[in-house]
Amino acid sequence: MNPNLQRFLKRSARNFGQFWRQLSRNKLAVVSLAMVIAFGLVAIFADLLYEYDFVTSNSLENALLKPGESGIVYYQEKDIEHTYILGSDNYGRDILGRLVHGARVSMIIGFATVAIAILIGGVLGAIAGYKGGLFDTLIMRATDILLSIPTILLAIAIVAALGNSFFNLLIAIATSMIPGYIRIVRASIIQVKDQEFVEAARCIGAGDLRIVLRHILPNITSPIIVQATLNVGSAINWAASLSFLGLGILPPKPEWGNMLSEAREFIQYAPHLLFAPGITILLTVLAYNLIGDGLRDALDPKLKR
Repeated sequence: MNPNLQRFLKRSARNFGQFWRQLSRNKLAVVSLAMVIAFGLVAIFADLLYEYDFVTSNSLENALLKPGESGIVYYQEKDIEHTYILGSDNYGRDILGRLVHGARVSMIIGFATVAIAILIGGVLGAIAGYKGGLFDTLIMRATDILLSIPTILLAIAIVAALGNSFFNLLIAIATSMIPGYIRIVRASIIQVKDQEFVEAARCIGAGDLRIVLRHILPNITSPIIVQATLNVGSAINWAASLSFLGLGILPPKPEWGNMLSEAREFIQYAPHLLFAPGITILLTVLAYNLIGDGLRDALDPKLKR
């Protein structure tokens, strides 16, 4: 093995061990991480747990069954007996199955929107922080304008203008997050760009792009990682909110927000329709927030004890 690669792997393993020991001190963060991994596995293997056609097909004779009740479902040209673990909705669709497939939608939205926001916001923030001058002024004034608009209102306006679709929902939520990453990256680069190791790289003839990617970026990843973790939970929450308002994923496609919206009419005599997706959203967003807090403590040297 290449000696440089071997040293790199040893150093990476040592750094990860230190990071994990610090993170594991926060028990809530560890439990939340396990919960998020479980949700991720459910999202990945959703089709193995429940077939998509099954959770989107109506079975009106089994409508509003309580948790644990069974019913006869006509599926794939035959009658099968099915137990509704969390009950059924007003169309006789399995609530647990819709939660499982809704997890896939929510996880994709959470990670995709954050990735888009980091890419665009990171590039603009790096230009503003490293170049300064006119670039900084133009980018930051545009950022201030976007930040002056309430986040959820901006997302609603974008979806309302572009129309209901999964792709438009991604654009709306990602656009709402971009200003935050511009400010974080800009502030972090301003703190780092005049330090000695950057000046040394500049003196030996390194270009601006190499300096930013090889020397500055590795030293500003901690706040970006923490913010990204928190924003995944926020993105899931915003997606559910927009779908609840009829501006996101529309039925019969399973999504936690539209499940809540459909359950409003039956809250008095079928509250399980409301509790299942509501508690799922609550636990998911809370888990990401707790992981974000744990990562902040593990990655920030000032907070280490």
